[in-house]
Amino acid sequence: MDRKKQAEAIAEAFAADFLEETTANAIFIGSHIERILASKAKVIYQYVEDPTYYGTAVSHESGAQFIALNTFHPLRVRYFTAAHELWHLSEASQLQDEDFDHERAADRFAAAIMLPKAIMKDLWLQFKKLYEPKEAIILIADFSEVPYEAVVRRLKELGISLIGVSFTEEEWKNERVKLDLSESTLDFPQPFERFTAYEHVVEDALEKGVVDSLAASHKLKKYNSQLAKKLQEQEMKRVAEEEQHET
Repeated sequence: MDRKKQAEAIAEAFAADFLEETTANAIFIGSHIERILASKAKVIYQYVEDPTYYGTAVSHESGAQFIALNTFHPLRVRYFTAAHELWHLSEASQLQDEDFDHERAADRFAAAIMLPKAIMKDLWLQFKKLYEPKEAIILIADFSEVPYEAVVRRLKELGISLIGVSFTEEEWKNERVKLDLSESTLDFPQPFERFTAYEHVVEDALEKGVVDSLAASHKLKKYNSQLAKKLQEQEMKRVAEEEQHET
């Protein structure tokens, strides 16, 4: 078995264990994948205008795990990226040797947990009776909240023959128009930046008096602008009251 097929087989097996543990065998996880990810690592939402950067997994020397997700990409791509990065946190990933193809395994793991084998086979059997292949693929992509290309690849992995449906994500959006299907919010990014764990550290430092409201506001400006503004206003009010008291 070559490295690619070995990685795919191992990822598929561990994905089955994951789905059983999360009781997600009979449903699509969809956007909930980010909640699952947040329960296992500290998630950093970045906005980086780079179409080639999706996210990354980082392990700190303290043992803390961090996952960065790029909100520059459409939601369906971001959710799939979250599932991809989940592989890098898994015990399965840690058990492999240095020659293991982790990126291919991560893609297969993401596909297997976001598009469970049993659901996909049953849904395809039903949909192919009702819709042409392209429309069926689009509907499944919407239900599962994953990229269209991931649905096509997953169907092929499950031995389903597809002809004439090899499109990029952008081309799939054009196919929606041709099929008179409405736009999906999943095809657009939700740009923002957030690092909740960092926010908690700053808030804790503020409570303990390690930093003042103005310093905390400056530190939080990038990740939580509303809270930063509130702290800044509080500090300005405090200063104004002190000056009034002195006069």
